[in-house]
Amino acid sequence: MTRLHIYAGTITMALAACVAVDSAPFTSTTEQAGETMQGETMQGETMQGETMQGMTMQGMQLGGATLSGVSLSHVRVERGEVVAEQASTTLRGTALAGAHFIAQVQSTTGNPPATTTVEYRIAAIDPEDAKYDPTQTGNTYLYTLEQWVSDTASWQPACPADSDGRRVAIPLAAVWDQHGDRSTSSTLFTFGCTTGVIAKCYRWGYRPWVTGYGDLTAMHWTCTRLARADYCGNGVPHTHDGTLINVWDTLPPPGPIQGHGGPLPPDGMTFEAGWDTGGAVCLSRARWALDKGGLLAALCPHRLVPPGLGQTVCDNASEALGYDANAKMFNESKLNNNLLG
Repeated sequence: MTRLHIYAGTITMALAACVAVDSAPFTSTTEQAGETMQGETMQGETMQGETMQGMTMQGMQLGGATLSGVSLSHVRVERGEVVAEQASTTLRGTALAGAHFIAQVQSTTGNPPATTTVEYRIAAIDPEDAKYDPTQTGNTYLYTLEQWVSDTASWQPACPADSDGRRVAIPLAAVWDQHGDRSTSSTLFTFGCTTGVIAKCYRWGYRPWVTGYGDLTAMHWTCTRLARADYCGNGVPHTHDGTLINVWDTLPPPGPIQGHGGPLPPDGMTFEAGWDTGGAVCLSRARWALDKGGLLAALCPHRLVPPGLGQTVCDNASEALGYDANAKMFNESKLNNNLLG
């Protein structure tokens, strides 16, 4: 079973910071600054069946959708909700349960790469839990997605189970490519499973359509870099699922959405990096002990320079802002000593 990427188009007022573990869901109250897991995957989806080995999802198509065998038109994503027209009726929320969509899947090998079509259906639609609505901008919906697997001639879950035991996804009106770069599309959108960072960052409060906090589209994109430890901004993660991190942002009042949580880091954590949409703007140290001899800087010399002339080393948020006044997010973490596999 291989990872499926849908490269489509994957918390109110200064809360205590977001610290991550999958065993406890994030809560959005100051008294209970709960925990949530960050990790490697973007959409968090898995492709089932041998015929899909070595394939990556290119996008969920806005065209070609049906409900009860009847075509849907003007399909779009509004504020984290799929909306469509059927005849003269606007359908949204749970009314789209049972809808079918198609997505293009492209092989990762071959010249030119082969492309095929995979069918998805929305098996169920349920309201998102209010605990994942830290900005109090209104609950959205969770979509239980299934994909048609020709190997077994059956519908199979498209998402792994998350920390709540649910196999669900959140739609966003954007696309991400294999480098983690975000763009908008008039023909495609993204379903991000709640096990992947596209949905996790959404649940941490960075909902791209929310106004009044600054540019939350850029904040959400930055968050996906941070959560995956995508230091170089090339889509390559340098972390493991379940790694604890402490996250905060620079959003103006009424923000931040994620606050630092106190004058001192959580026990055992130290400053790791400052972040923007392109990856780390500077780095104190890697989340995992992989940066021996400037290895990480060698991977992206255009962004990170090891200690010495022109270094991009920062040990606190103020130093990160000195490198880039537009740095949007920061994090602390423990130094994890096992090298990544």
